[in-house]
Amino acid sequence: MKIINLKILTFSTLFFFTNTCIAQAYKVETFSGSVGAEALFTESNLSGINKTGIGVSLKGEYVFGNHASATISSGYYFMEGKNLINIKIADISAIPLKAGGRYYFGTFYGAGEVGGIIFLGNNSKVGFTYSLGLGDKIRLGKNIFDIGLRHETWSTDNNARSVIALRVAYEFALNLRQHSRMPGL
Repeated sequence: MKIINLKILTFSTLFFFTNTCIAQAYKVETFSGSVGAEALFTESNLSGINKTGIGVSLKGEYVFGNHASATISSGYYFMEGKNLINIKIADISAIPLKAGGRYYFGTFYGAGEVGGIIFLGNNSKVGFTYSLGLGDKIRLGKNIFDIGLRHETWSTDNNARSVIALRVAYEFALNLRQHSRMPGL
């Protein structure tokens, strides 16, 4: 756990100092979307029963203030269950539906989301999910990538499970004003 916390601190410090001084604030009233791949790393309450997972996600973002935006997101998560003493633990297959916000320091941001999660398969149930994270938007040529790291908790029937998720996504404009929203990027 200490290694994960050290990685989060290093990631956030690096991007905060390199981007806060360089980038301008986003322009208000712009829309964007992103499609991303995710790696889901189990926390202690899942690491004994599930393997590291994968996911895909879609996110929409509306910038409503000089440094603030609202987000909506959904996707699909899959984490294979482990074999424990001739017992196969059930796989986790789920669809999250979340809404949240971001606060920007240049292209670097802090984010929070809340919503529901629908577990599929033999463990079908609905639960509550929330997450806090950090991220950055990086330009490579004319392409913009949204890279984020978050801690996400899923709560169902008095049972909470947590993951650390790394998301790498391709961002695209949903209107013409979007292209000019990130000066210097």
